[in-house]
Amino acid sequence: MKRKLAGAILLSLVTAISASCSRGEVNAAGSALPTGKNQESSAPSGNSQDDEPEITLPEEQELAVDYTTVKGVRAEAGAYLAVVAKGLDSGYWDAVKEGASRAIEDLNEQLGYTGDHEIRMTFEGPGDNSDVDSQINTIDAVLAENPTALCLAAIDMKSCQPQLETAQDNGIPVVMLDSGVESDLAVSSCITDNQSAAAEAAKKLCEAVGDKGQVAVIAHIQSSETSADRVAGFRRELTANHPEIELAEVLYENEEETIENMVLSLLEAHPDLKGIFCTNESMTEKMLDIALDLERDDLKIVGFDAGEKQIKAIADGSEYGTVCQNPYGMGYASVVAALRAAAHQTVDAYIDPGYQWIDKSNMELEENQKYLYK
Repeated sequence: MKRKLAGAILLSLVTAISASCSRGEVNAAGSALPTGKNQESSAPSGNSQDDEPEITLPEEQELAVDYTTVKGVRAEAGAYLAVVAKGLDSGYWDAVKEGASRAIEDLNEQLGYTGDHEIRMTFEGPGDNSDVDSQINTIDAVLAENPTALCLAAIDMKSCQPQLETAQDNGIPVVMLDSGVESDLAVSSCITDNQSAAAEAAKKLCEAVGDKGQVAVIAHIQSSETSADRVAGFRRELTANHPEIELAEVLYENEEETIENMVLSLLEAHPDLKGIFCTNESMTEKMLDIALDLERDDLKIVGFDAGEKQIKAIADGSEYGTVCQNPYGMGYASVVAALRAAAHQTVDAYIDPGYQWIDKSNMELEENQKYLYK
């Protein structure tokens, strides 16, 4: 495939050096590989495939393709898939990576690719999931390496248009995962129905506070599509079905003020506040710490996603419950979609990975374990 980027060779040399410090290249088993070297895949360390989470997607959606399997995927030997996440600082993205790595492993096994013929994957992202500039630089770097396909979770829904145009110009299909952009250049999106998921969170929070009184929202970066959709879905449910619930404030993560200071001001302005909805794992964890420090065990906290800290908080009652996405399934399905697109096979425009409400009553159920991660 011919490149149309001026200076691509020079940029590749420069980025190869810098990327070695910040990126993780994985082989078929999901193990780390030294940057710039090819190694034969080794057996997966840790759990066997029988112990890995089940790959599931909501059955009610009408899809042309089954994204829970690599069966029928045609991928060239030595294909290179790049995944650029929002960040590398949470268990959520670890779970996405595990699902994506599992898909690469399954495909190499199915197609009999070994050694230099293996399909390989890199999984990169900024250290901070609000660092838009760093993510853009990472996308530029991986595009300069001419991947077979790109899976991208955009921090800022208004960003990445030049990068998507570059990908299109060079025949690199892009699949959005977790969070999209204001563009029609991606071939597919594997993204949770965030408005519906947040509406579920609203129902549960209203239930927790007796369907009366003031609640608030602590949201991650406002320019993120996921943040905007979750706030909108939460607000819509309150307006439609909970007339005695008042949404006191919506606070967004920003660079000017810490979440701690914003919450302190919120509680001072609204001393009768009864509940808080947090729109992602990071915001939930911060709110749990603040409530603990303030000894505000009267506040009902509903979160989003379910890392180790949240699982413990739900178990001990300090978090009422959480809406969990399906990051493992999302990672797997996105890889299947991206490599199918690269092979000019049928791909659905939208894939719903699903979500599940988790609280103390259902957290131990076997069918819900795939939504939990550490």
